[in-house]
Amino acid sequence: MPTMFDGPARAIKPPGPDPPADAPPPSGAGWLARTYCRVAGHTGDWTYPDERCVRVRMCQRCGNVTSKQEHEWSAFGYLAANRCEQERRCHRCGASESRIRHDWGPWRYAGEDPIYAVRQVTTCGRCGAEEHTRPFSLGL
Repeated sequence: MPTMFDGPARAIKPPGPDPPADAPPPSGAGWLARTYCRVAGHTGDWTYPDERCVRVRMCQRCGNVTSKQEHEWSAFGYLAANRCEQERRCHRCGASESRIRHDWGPWRYAGEDPIYAVRQVTTCGRCGAEEHTRPFSLGL
């Protein structure tokens, strides 16, 4: 009596090398691969496709494309000796970002009013800007 296992044996192919990172997703990337990626996370290498600071990754498992922006900032530096504006630039794309950082001195009392009405003031050592407190109020 013949059985279904009496036919010629099939040769088993050994697994091939891993596909490159920029290879298209596997043709069978369906709901199971997408579900697995939602649980375990996407795979694949991040690349910079051009001189901009946008990194792109295509998942090797499900084909999802993810991008995020990451600049390589220099340190902040003052624009002038007597100003408090600072600027930094991205080494890769040239984008710039600015901020204001004062070099505040110690707080001191200002005025000759009675002690409960005296305000305090501090002065920036770079640009001379002043910041004041509100006078104390007894609520009378």
